[in-house]
Order: sequence, then C-alpha cells, then structure tokens
Amino acid sequence: MKTKDKKSINCIQDVVEYMLHAMSKNGLDTTKISKLPEFLIIVDMLKAIIDNDLDIPNELSQKIDSIKKELDIDNDTPITIH
Repeated sequence: MKTKDKKSINCIQDVVEYMLHAMSKNGLDTTKISKLPEFLIIVDMLKAIIDNDLDIPNELSQKIDSIKKELDIDNDTPITIH
C-alpha cells in the first residue's frame, strides 16, 4: 500500500471511529447509523478532503504534497468516490 493511501485510510478510520463513539455516547444506534447511505456519503467526503480532491486545505494533504516526490505515490490511480 502506498504511504499516501495508508495515511488517508488511517485518518478516515480514526475520524469515523470518533464520530461513531460520540454518537454512541449520546444514545444513538451506531450500527444502524453506519449502514445509512448518508453516513457513507460523509465517509466519502472525508476521504476526498483528506486526499485533497476538493481543494480544502488540511494538514495531512499539505504534508503529503510537500514530500510526495520522496514518496512512492502512484499518481495515475483513478479517483473514485463511492
């Protein structure tokens, strides 16, 4: 797995985990919520932001951009948002 993908996936995983934890703390059924199409759209939006596909500045994307020539990143991978 490329470094960029690994960092993005780890970041998305952490953010989603924190969101579900906060929802659970407030009495929501996180199993039901995580299966909703709206929740999947939120996760896709987070991925697009982290991957800098939406030109929304964030620290992770900026760090990856600053060192991407040193990393083994495949820039020819098609971009998809599911």
